[in-house]
Parts: sequence; structure tokens; C-alpha cells
Amino acid sequence: MVGEKLVLDVEKLASGGDGIAFSGGQVVFVPYSIPGEKINARVVLQGKGYLRAEILSVLEPAASRIRPPCPVFGSCGGCKLQHIDYPAQLTFKVASIKETFERIGGFVLDELPVESGSPYAYRNRIQLHETRDGGLGFMGEGSELAIRAPGCPITVPTLDQWLRKQNRKARPYKELRSRIGDRDRFVVFAQGEELFIEGETAKASARIGSLTYSFPLAHFFQSNLAMAERLVDRAVAGLSGGTALDLYSGAGLFAARLASSFDQVICVESDAVSLEAARGNVPPGKGRFHPQDGETWTGAQGKKAEGLGGTRFDWAFVDPPREGLSPKMRTWLKTALLGGLTYVSCDHATLARDLGELRGAGWRLDSLVLFDFYPQTGRIEALARLLPPYAVRSKEAV
Repeated sequence: MVGEKLVLDVEKLASGGDGIAFSGGQVVFVPYSIPGEKINARVVLQGKGYLRAEILSVLEPAASRIRPPCPVFGSCGGCKLQHIDYPAQLTFKVASIKETFERIGGFVLDELPVESGSPYAYRNRIQLHETRDGGLGFMGEGSELAIRAPGCPITVPTLDQWLRKQNRKARPYKELRSRIGDRDRFVVFAQGEELFIEGETAKASARIGSLTYSFPLAHFFQSNLAMAERLVDRAVAGLSGGTALDLYSGAGLFAARLASSFDQVICVESDAVSLEAARGNVPPGKGRFHPQDGETWTGAQGKKAEGLGGTRFDWAFVDPPREGLSPKMRTWLKTALLGGLTYVSCDHATLARDLGELRGAGWRLDSLVLFDFYPQTGRIEALARLLPPYAVRSKEAV
């Protein structure tokens, strides 16, 4: 099968950005293809129940096919969709999510709003690697080697210009090493004219809405600040009460905003360095901080009181990693005394699974909005708001 040539009709887009076709009852994933195209392809991998193929030629191109602006697109492992015009990217992403929600979660979504921003020059945070020739770049597609980048059109201008200037030098990493230490990868963050380089400094600061956040450069923080502001605004809109719970608080992106409308915010985070940043970002006296994973913390809550989950919270936030909520976390949420739940997700398959399970326990999906944080990639963020099967109005604090 590997090496076999196929003529394929591409039907839809996978969550990772590959086109999906079918041949002999098998799914065929074809990078850089577009739904609606007929292509001539060659099988490069045979997996269990699926194939991967590469394009040999596009026999019938889609109307949305365009020339990618980045000279290393296809070699760099970052962007997957620069060959598709941006309005079509959004259409394909929404269609993919609707199909996934119906297949995995049992949801039929007639309308699925999506918020979008600039398709280029949006990214504030990148991780750079040393290339074999001493340059700076990104990991190659399907490779363990980094590709030297002449610039990056999806980054904000300050980052793009800095990267271009560095890689005009023969061996820019050699010069940087004396300032950042001997590391083969590092984070660079920029907003406005400010630029922070991991190794030169341990922390950076970012303005999101009316708040300024400090965060550790080597740890996770939002990489599209313009969309992050819109996401946070939508996430906290209309919420207030006694106690809010932020189960994956990170550096306090949501908690800092919740502190203005709740008497107290409980921050739970396994990354102690990020949680320490949250202590500084949440106003004094408004937060309580627990340096442990959510499963450990929620397990302790169940032991505090008999009945449904123990302590009451007016609202809860979860922003888990791509794997979604663990079985233990889903079990706790089914019976926890919550006034409502906001779920932020970067993976719509695990989101559909988790929301489907919560719905089976009586929770109701109140709203679902997509935020295109990462144009030119297959990734998209989702913001879901859920209401419990019972009313919780207590302002009892932990």
C-alpha cells in the first residue's frame, strides 16, 4: 500500500488541518489539500484503519486555494493552512467542529458563532530552536530538525522584525548563547515594542484589556493577546457572586478578572511557578491559592462535607490541557455544587466528550462560541457555558 498512487476527492478538513479523503473504505489524511479538490496522491504511511498520503498534483483545485506568503510553509511544522484563504479556513473549521460534536458528544449545532481577528501578525509568543547551521527557527514538519526561519508572518511585527534581523547573521545562536545560556530552545514574547527573551529574563508582562499580567516566560501564557482579551471579556460577562473557582488557573488570566465581580477567587494550579505569578496578578485579599492538581484538590473537597461534592461555589472555570478533563474531574463536576461552569478548550474532540458526559448528568449547554486564536493552523479555541441541573445560589466560601 505504501507508495501506491491514488486519485482522491477531498471531502473535509481534520482537526489538525489535513484534508480527509476516502479510498477502499479507509480514511486518507492528505496534508495541504482542501475540501472539494480532486488530487493525485501517493500513500506514505499505512496505519491501523487509516492512510497518510502526499499530494503529487492537484487535478481540480479549490477556489479557496491561494499562494502561501511564507517561504518555508510546508517545511516548517507550524502553519498548516496558508494555502487556504482565510474565510474558507473558518468555514472548514466550523464544519469540522460541528461534525465532531455530533459524532462524539451527540450535539446537533445549527449555529456555531466564531470570533476571528487578524489572519496574520497576531502571535505574541513563539518558541525558537537552534538550527544545525547555528540559526534560529521552528521544528520542521514531520522532522526532529529545526528549519531556519527568515521571519514569521503570523507573529506580531516586533517579533517578526527581530527574527529577521537575527537570521541575517551567519550564526545568530552563537551570539545569543552568551546572553541566554546554553539551551537548544527558548521562548520569545513581544507586545507593542517590548520584547522578552527567555534566559535574558525569567518573566515578562502583558497587557490584556485593563489589566497587566506578569508571568514566567518558560511557562504557558496566551500567545494571541488580542483574541485573549475578547475571550476573557466573553467568559466573565454577566458573572458575579461570592466565590469563584478557577481549576486550571495558570498565571491568573481569568482569576484576575473574576476578582472584580466575586468576593473571592479560588485558584488551583499544579504548576507552582505559574501559581506564584497568579498571586501577583490577582488583587491582594481576593484570591486563595492551592499549588496542586485539580484531581487532588477536588478529591479533598469531597471529604469536607457529605452530599453533592461538599463546598458550594457560585461559578467554576476550567481551562484544561488538550487531553481535556480527566475521568476524576468529570465525576466531581457532575455532582459538585456549582452555580454554573465555564469551559475553555483548545481541543474540540475532548470538549465534545466532556460536555456530552456532563449533559448526561443533567447539565445544560447554555452557549458555545469559537475563537480563532491560531489562523493558518487547524487549531481553534472554544468557550462553553453550562448550567447545572439544580440552582446554586450560596455565597459560601471555602
